[in-house]
Amino acid sequence: MTRIQVTAFLALSLTFWIAMLLLRGVPVTLDMLVPFGSVVGAVSAALLVFDKWIWHWPVFRGWLVRRPYIRGTWRTELRSSWVNPETNEGIPPIVAFMVVRQTYSSLSLRLMTGESRSETISAAIEICTDGTFEINCAYRNKPKAEYRHRSEVHYGAMLLIADTALPIRLEGDYWTDRKTTGGITLTDRCDALFSTFEQASEEHPMAEPR
Repeated sequence: MTRIQVTAFLALSLTFWIAMLLLRGVPVTLDMLVPFGSVVGAVSAALLVFDKWIWHWPVFRGWLVRRPYIRGTWRTELRSSWVNPETNEGIPPIVAFMVVRQTYSSLSLRLMTGESRSETISAAIEICTDGTFEINCAYRNKPKAEYRHRSEVHYGAMLLIADTALPIRLEGDYWTDRKTTGGITLTDRCDALFSTFEQASEEHPMAEPR
């Protein structure tokens, strides 16, 4: 919630509170309204801290927060259905890294391979009836300039499944507007948020030796 939204919510609550006091015949004075600005500031600060840092603490899990915590960099394997028309053969699994930036109110994913980067245009988390979670994303893939002669910028969608609120593995599928599909598996999450595929390949704790 923004400060304006917090102010509006508290002002509405204050209005109802004053109305109930007046209906009960309790005198209302201006002194009662003096702390209002301080209360707005305190609530705004508390919401900011909750949203960015403490929402995933175990004390809030289950009763207040029902979202999986997936922030960090995941080692990723892509299994594409693409078949080379010249050889009529598929391609081996692709090693990649998925960087997830997450707060309580926001979620973004960036997939990095040796040839391209994919960034989410939108991402959302849904709670399934069995208690698992679905992470739905639409993304844009941007190949590096030296590979665009055979791989153009394209768009796609991805669905990942998280079995628990603290998953150690994410699995799912993806689709692209190039009419290809594939499977995707995320494992070995670390807290660091890497900027490039090369950096992740060198510094991720579970990266394969180069």
